[in-house]
Amino acid sequence: MADVDTPRALLVMAVQDLHDGEVAMAERLGKVHRCLADKALRDLVEQDETRAGEQRKELAEIAEALDAAPEGADNIWLRAILDDADNDCSTIARGPLRDIALAGALRKGKQAQRVSYVTARALAGALEMDEAARALLEMTERAQAADETLAVAQQRLCDDLR
Repeated sequence: MADVDTPRALLVMAVQDLHDGEVAMAERLGKVHRCLADKALRDLVEQDETRAGEQRKELAEIAEALDAAPEGADNIWLRAILDDADNDCSTIARGPLRDIALAGALRKGKQAQRVSYVTARALAGALEMDEAARALLEMTERAQAADETLAVAQQRLCDDLR
């Protein structure tokens, strides 16, 4: 029998996956921050690191409301994206090119988070967990806003190459 065979079990798995993603972001964005040359981009990453810590707590509360532990399997997508960012830090010279690459890696992470948050929110809504659905909607919107801000910063850096 499959481990995940109900909407509730799938929501638990989704929340645990999102929680691990936020743990990874909170743990690893500091290194990305130190690799960046552009101050505005460093500020964005620092804000996202703080937001990841806060969202990790919110996700733990949702897991608790589901009578589940917040910890589960690793969020392999987000961890791989962060591995890619680490690689960019090591292989691209400090300056605008590295900053552009790192902004791209972080945007990939935001896209992955957004899709996962939308899925979790839909499940919470189907289970009539209105408070969880509201919190997940807010996290989706934060990921969208962060992605849009990163996109503007990335475009500015590309424009400066001309």
